[in-house]
Amino acid sequence: MRAWLVDEGARLTALDLPADDAGAQYAQIRGAVGGSAEAAYYHRGSVLHVPATGRTDGVSTNLAVWALACGWRAMELPYLLYGPIVITGPYDTEGAAVEELSDRLTAQVHTVCDTVQETVTGWRTRRPASNEAALSELLAYTRRDLAAVS
Repeated sequence: MRAWLVDEGARLTALDLPADDAGAQYAQIRGAVGGSAEAAYYHRGSVLHVPATGRTDGVSTNLAVWALACGWRAMELPYLLYGPIVITGPYDTEGAAVEELSDRLTAQVHTVCDTVQETVTGWRTRRPASNEAALSELLAYTRRDLAAVS
């Protein structure tokens, strides 16, 4: 079963999780995020497995997953997301194992990650006026991308 690891640089790595072994799934997810993981829900068709440490010092912002979560919620989240994050489909009917992310949501994840990489690269030569302006720009691109892939 396919899941997606999104690192702080908006790079995607495919993870092949065992289909019917919830314990093995969680072990692999914990390994990918670097420790305990908490489930976060921003779209009914997905689960974001975020690092559970709550620490942000020394951990980079994950702009791609933050932008994706904002787009899925249709609002600007008042907080950022940090560290590597695994994206899966929802939990199965027993609430144990996770399911595979749909093709449509997978396409959205890929598109937003590509856009974040391009945007951040562009910021190196064309600096945003402020952090708020940068986040607003990123969210505008994300809304456009999600509408195009829906």
